[in-house]
Amino acid sequence: MIRNFYFDRVLFIAFFVLMILGLIFVYSATSIPSLINHKDPFLYLKREVIWLFIGFVAMIGAYLTPVETLKKIAYPLALLTIALLVIVLIMPASINGLSVKRWIDLGFARFQPSELAKLSVILFLAYFISRKENDEKFLKSWTAIFVALSFPTVVIALILIEPHKGAAIFIAVLTFLVMFSSRLSTLKVMVFPVLATPIFIYVIMFSHYAHKRIEAMLDPIANRSGVSYQVFQSILAFVKGGLTGEGIGGGTQKLKYLPEIHTDYIFALIGEEAGFIGAVLIIGIFLVILYRGIKISLDLDDTFSQILGVGLTYLIVLQALMHMAVNSSIFPPTGFTLPFISYGGSSLLIMAISAGILLRLSKEPKKSIYKRSVIS
Repeated sequence: MIRNFYFDRVLFIAFFVLMILGLIFVYSATSIPSLINHKDPFLYLKREVIWLFIGFVAMIGAYLTPVETLKKIAYPLALLTIALLVIVLIMPASINGLSVKRWIDLGFARFQPSELAKLSVILFLAYFISRKENDEKFLKSWTAIFVALSFPTVVIALILIEPHKGAAIFIAVLTFLVMFSSRLSTLKVMVFPVLATPIFIYVIMFSHYAHKRIEAMLDPIANRSGVSYQVFQSILAFVKGGLTGEGIGGGTQKLKYLPEIHTDYIFALIGEEAGFIGAVLIIGIFLVILYRGIKISLDLDDTFSQILGVGLTYLIVLQALMHMAVNSSIFPPTGFTLPFISYGGSSLLIMAISAGILLRLSKEPKKSIYKRSVIS
């Protein structure tokens, strides 16, 4: 029987702490630069508080949503996602003359459909695989692999057209991880990255923009005044932070040295102002989410809930790791936000919904100890 008001408290505290840290570091990153530009120093903080409120409401709504309802909306949400990814190509929001087509202008805010696509792909895969859970022969077939890949492939293709190669790679990796963790044939799933990797390499090699990003990552010191400027400044933030940091609000990289520090480079700000200890603390919180999320999911009785829980845990933790990898110059610079901490409404909203669903799953019926098994 489902316990009405139960949720995993460790998981909830981890999400709550990250959200509070997000408010602190968004304010630290934006207040002084706003003053320098003769703007309201609380402008970004006010917006973040509004998005946090919306996200918190969405998280509660996701928590209260029955699993059966999530199953029913999985396919319609996939169709809605495709429609939004097409609309953003036709009617993109104008962002300071940028040629990328990533946001839809809602009038009061901008929404990024590729963020919704991450959640939609997980729901699609969870529902498709769970519907066939009693047909072991089909799940081990090539047909199952191709059908499972159908929606993610369309999504990835549309996001590549935007272009947003970082998000496309992220969804490709997320798709692989979810399929690899399911009851689909492991050997056949392994063919997916073998085929996809050369395609991505081909796309990147013939993209001047992507080529420059890789060049920026490989030699940030030699190119520090050119393509590697952002990467070099990010590394410099960690060096300046040392072990204990320069104190919250005491960093200087936000003073026009490191662009987009409140979104794509907020982990570097944490490294500068909270030091190595602060950065390790953040990593530790995400590792707690990884452990609790996977444990909760594998203990569930329902196959759909298992795959959904594992997928959402991957979504949150993988995005955090890729954000940290970009900030540490381990991965080419691209637009990954740090879940729950970076400034940005679309990302915060989707992460809050994911957190709400995970908390919901934590109170769903567990497997009987007499039939406990993993979903591999």
